[in-house]
Amino acid sequence: MNHTARKLLVGTVGAAGLFLATTATANADTTHKVAKNDTVWDLSQKYGVSIQAIETLNNIDQNSHLIVTGQTLKVPAKDAQVAKNNAPAQVTDKKADTANTSEVTVKAGDTLWTLAQQYNTSVEKLRELNGLAADAYLIHPGNVLKVNGTVQATQQPAQTEQPVQQPEQPVVQQEATQEQAQEPQLVVSANHTTHTVQAGESLYSIAQAYGVTVDSLRAANNLGATLLVGQTLTINDPAKDPAQEAAAQQAAAQAQQEAATQQEAATQQAATQVQQPVQNQAPAQTQAPAQQVQQQAQPAQVQQPQQQVVSTSADGAAIAAYAQSFIGTPYVWGGSTPSGFDCSGLTQYVYAHFGKQIGRNTIAQESAGAHIPVSQAQVGDLLFWGTPGSTYHVAIYLGGNSFVAAPEPGQSVKIGNMAYFMPSFAVHVN
Repeated sequence: MNHTARKLLVGTVGAAGLFLATTATANADTTHKVAKNDTVWDLSQKYGVSIQAIETLNNIDQNSHLIVTGQTLKVPAKDAQVAKNNAPAQVTDKKADTANTSEVTVKAGDTLWTLAQQYNTSVEKLRELNGLAADAYLIHPGNVLKVNGTVQATQQPAQTEQPVQQPEQPVVQQEATQEQAQEPQLVVSANHTTHTVQAGESLYSIAQAYGVTVDSLRAANNLGATLLVGQTLTINDPAKDPAQEAAAQQAAAQAQQEAATQQEAATQQAATQVQQPVQNQAPAQTQAPAQQVQQQAQPAQVQQPQQQVVSTSADGAAIAAYAQSFIGTPYVWGGSTPSGFDCSGLTQYVYAHFGKQIGRNTIAQESAGAHIPVSQAQVGDLLFWGTPGSTYHVAIYLGGNSFVAAPEPGQSVKIGNMAYFMPSFAVHVN
């Protein structure tokens, strides 16, 4: 019996010694020599401890998190602030942490790393609290995450807890993963088109060409610091079609050229009438001098027309094209010539070019034809803002959602969008 007792005692002492040696090894601090591109965050992930534990143990500035290549750091076996090799104290700390657990709603630009920094914890603890995979980095705006607590699970003895060792990832791979987590989700609408960037273009010029905002371009495309020639952009819900506008401007330029050609021909014809041969005037020499002066003055009145009338049966497309030829003309209050227009001055001038007198102001122009809903307007029709009899603005309809008008002081004749400025009614000129 004595021999058996001795063997049992020796075995018990040996087991206790092995347990104490194992515990001492588990609780001993580890040293790490800082390599190039190492960060405190990398070390916290590698050794399964928090950033704060490493920085506190090594007196590292917790604002700059600065460590130096070649520096030797102590790495605790586990977070000292959570487990201090005292099982009852650890259970108490976990209960306190659980009571202090709070929730945070993920915002655009948030990552697990930034939340860990903000709430003084580690990425690993955030994963444990929220049941995320050990290699999870991606979170989405609107997600609700738990912070500043412990995992709601059955408490286990402190001796059985093992720090979760994450496989060491190359620094370049970690940085790429963080960048992917921070990339915003692109928004592409059902009604979209694409545009290939040309030399000299900018986000602003492209947004203006399609009638959208720069912010909508950024939301629909993964853009860098600069645009690249040949880059393809997604345009959501375009309000304008640059190809159609270019065709309309070309038609307007052609109409303006034809009008100039006809005006030049009319001027030459008037000059020919003035320069009649002297011998043709011989039979009229018996007329009174006053009558001769009157006959000679009449051709001179044709020689200087105020505005050349092209046609009295022009279609709406020609009217719209001619109106667009004045894009860029400055707004002038009371103006009715190409040196400056107000809204009704522009419409009066354009229609007069085609032989139609519609009046000088918006009230008079309301009576130039039949009132129709805006939805029934045809290209070349007049668009009015305000109630009949008290309208305050007029424009010429170009089709789709577009119109051309002289908008207001400080601006020039330009194309507008009915999606942003809806007319009250339309008039089809008789």
